This record gives sequence, C-alpha cells and structure tokens, in this order.
Amino acid sequence: MSHGTIGHELFDPANPIDAAARGTGSAALLCALAAEHGLPPARVLAGTGMDEAALSDPAAEITAAQEVRLIATLTDELPETIGLTAGARYRLTTYGIWGFALLTSRTIRESNEVAMRFLDLTYALTRISAHEGDGELALFFDDLELPEPVRRFVLLRDTTAALQLWRERLGEVVVPLRVALRLPAPADPGPYEAAFGVRPDFAAPRSVLTFDAGLLDHPLPQAAPLTAALCEAQCRDLLERRQSRRGTSGRVRDLLLRDPRRMPGQQQVAAALHMSVRTLRRHLDEEGTSFRAVVEQTREYLAEELLVTAGLSIEQVAERIGYSEASSFVHAFRRWKGVSPRRWAQAARAGGEAGRPSVPTGVGGAATPWVPGRP
Repeated sequence: MSHGTIGHELFDPANPIDAAARGTGSAALLCALAAEHGLPPARVLAGTGMDEAALSDPAAEITAAQEVRLIATLTDELPETIGLTAGARYRLTTYGIWGFALLTSRTIRESNEVAMRFLDLTYALTRISAHEGDGELALFFDDLELPEPVRRFVLLRDTTAALQLWRERLGEVVVPLRVALRLPAPADPGPYEAAFGVRPDFAAPRSVLTFDAGLLDHPLPQAAPLTAALCEAQCRDLLERRQSRRGTSGRVRDLLLRDPRRMPGQQQVAAALHMSVRTLRRHLDEEGTSFRAVVEQTREYLAEELLVTAGLSIEQVAERIGYSEASSFVHAFRRWKGVSPRRWAQAARAGGEAGRPSVPTGVGGAATPWVPGRP
C-alpha cells in the first residue's frame, strides 16, 4: 500500500475525517503495540505530522486522519489480525473523561446512553449505532471511506475495543450472542473466534455485535452517580469546544498549532488548504473572524495554558508561541487581558478552577488543560 495514496485520499480540507480532533491516547497505544513487533515510534509516526513528545502529553490533540496514517504503517508491516490484538488493549482509562463517565454510570444501559451521546470523544473510525429489540441489543459498526487494509484494521479494532469495554464495565467475561463482520472469510477463523468468544459470520452486509439485552440493567460495580454527572458535564464541555474548532477557522488553527514556535503566515496556510488567500479571507469572514484574529486567539489561549498548567517562565512561554522577544509577548498579553502575564498567572493559580482561563470565542479546548500538538 502506498502511504502517498493514504495522504491524498484523507488529507483534504473538505474531508471531515481530517478535521475530527482526538487525543493521542490511541496513537500512543498503537505505537506501543508496534514497538512490541520491532517498529520504533519514529518509523510509525513518519509522515503523520505527530512527534513522539505528543504521545505522552494528555492534552495534545491530533486529527483522525493523522491516526489513519499511523494505522497505514501498522497494516503495511504487521499481520492482518493485528486489529484484533489492538482492540483488546483499549481500556476505559484510554479514553480519558469519556471512559470515566461510562465506568461510574449506574447501569450498562445508562453507561451506553452516555457512550452514544459522546461518541465523537472516542477513537472510533467506524460509525457506531445501536438498536434494541426482541430481547437483544445490536451494536452496528459501519465503515468509513478507508482503503484496505486500513479498513480491516479499523473494523477489527473498533469491534473488539467495544467488547472489551463491556467486559471491563461489568468486571466479567462477556460473550456476544452473535458477531457479524463485513469482511471476507479468513483462511484461519481461529484468532477471530478467540477474540470475540464466538465464531463470527463473515461477508455480512453490516458489521454488528449482538448482546443479551438483559445485561443492560446490570448495576455497575464502580457506579458513582455524582462522579458520573461531573464526568458527563466535562464530556459535554470537551465536545462543544472541539466542535467549535471545525470549519475553516478550525483548520487554520490546526495548521498554526503544528508548530506554535513558527506559525505559518496567511499565504502558507491558504496554500496548505488548497485555496487562494482571497478565498481564505472570505471563508474566515463568513465565520465571523479573520486570519489575524485566529492567530491572536490561538496564541492567547496557548499562553494561558502554558502559564497556568505548565508553569513556564515568561521567556519560555514567549518562545513557545512564536515571539522572538519576551517584551513583545508581555505587550500582547496586556492587550489581551489588561494585566501582565505574571500577575494574571498568579491570580489564575490562586483562584483554582474559578480562576481557570476562559476560552476565547471560536477557540477550542479540552475539559482537561488544553495544549494541542506539543507544548
């Protein structure tokens, strides 16, 4: 498979998979799996636009398309059943606040409702839907437009990861009633049967895991309604902030954040988005903003997070967000906040959550401190 083909098909500003933001937890997990098979992170991350430092940053974000490029390398190098192995590695904690919301719900039913409501916070690259009827719950996994063998990996990863989450929440082995996969029958179905606990039906029109609906009302051993409510609120906040970064301004912000020290200019960004500067300006104007405003807002929020969360000095923050002199950064920060960065950071730290930085209009973030890309 050609990685160039992957890039051509997926890294398109009109393609929603390129704009879909996600954390780096899944990418880190896949790099660890690759390392077990002798593939170093540098090799797996080549051509993705990610660096190894982002894998250990809980607040870093990438696009779904970047993860697909990583998967393309894995599928070029590893066995076709590697998706089964990968899916079994995903844990509720892999998904951050979304996973904790599921774990602390009162029942599987409530947990599933939260899961489906905030599916965009997962690492799934299939479209997941659910249907309950006749004493059964069917979870459907419909393919996105992905080339083979990436599609196979994604389908196997997403289905086995979903099954793993059922098992983890209930604290016991759960075997689906039936499994159907939209994949050709393999020469050896043994690994598939071992992964799901039941032999799948292959060459199915849709991929589906079917469970006994009686499991839905089982109480969860780690239920904590207050914690669940707090986690759900953070999921809602995170989803809203990620969604606010979509559109042209969101894609511009993603490009700026690839290297905050050396943010590209308007002409470079327009070229990267395959449009003229005039068209870029028009799109941003339609979204109620401008290129300069997006740059300023991005720097402002990065400065807030670096000052409070990372505890960097004024000089370090200035360098991290592209200012050649600390004095220029201080002047800009006074314009944004009306006070010096040092005084603002002291007040924010003293205020705890009440003093956390506010998110400028149109600038996204996470429920946890948000420093996209690398710090």
